[in-house]
Amino acid sequence: MQFVLVHGGWHGGWCWDAVAARFRADGHQVSAPTLRGSEEGDVDRAGVTLTAIGEGLIAAIKQQGLEDFVLVGHSGGGPVIQYVADRFPEMTRRVVFVDAWVLRDGEAIHDVLPKHHAEAQRASAAQRPDQTISMNLDVWKANFMNGTTEEQSAAAADRLVPAPLGWLAEPISLPRFWTAQLPAGYVFLRDDKAVPAELYREMADRLGNPRIVECEGPHEAMLTHPEALATALLTAGTD
Repeated sequence: MQFVLVHGGWHGGWCWDAVAARFRADGHQVSAPTLRGSEEGDVDRAGVTLTAIGEGLIAAIKQQGLEDFVLVGHSGGGPVIQYVADRFPEMTRRVVFVDAWVLRDGEAIHDVLPKHHAEAQRASAAQRPDQTISMNLDVWKANFMNGTTEEQSAAAADRLVPAPLGWLAEPISLPRFWTAQLPAGYVFLRDDKAVPAELYREMADRLGNPRIVECEGPHEAMLTHPEALATALLTAGTD
């Protein structure tokens, strides 16, 4: 089976390395590209929007010649896989969300994110010329990597990059996603403290009747519990 693993904000495709290794060991094909505006190093992230990120992933899928795939989106990667599935419904076998946002047509992530988080992110972006948002490392340790050692948290934090405001603030265009009624799954991470758990439940409820799977780990389970998450994704993503 072909999996396309899509990271959330501040990350790159590297965050899926351990999960991808497990999939490949089991005989599956995996693509885990780094999204536009999330590259490491000195990168121009100004003006990068959710649309640009989605189009960048579509270009990567075309370049790799992928088809008949399972799209997996973590956190802010949820709307990105919706965007791709909307454009490639005939090639999308299933969409799987990992504590991820699920948007209606015309919504932005900031419309579903808790208001105080959205306001803080907009204020942070306003202070930077490229309108990006840096990860607060205290929040990273307490709410994203909770339950891990200082060394584990710091090692991953060293690779984080600023997230473009446009990923979070631009309304998504989904003319076909909701009418396509693609098979869906949703993985709940038991120790996720990034936002209240009921918000993820609300996101899953939007999908109607997704295949629900629970998994050990915090918001960054692909880094802290890759084996458990790989097993959960296989359960949620296979027919």
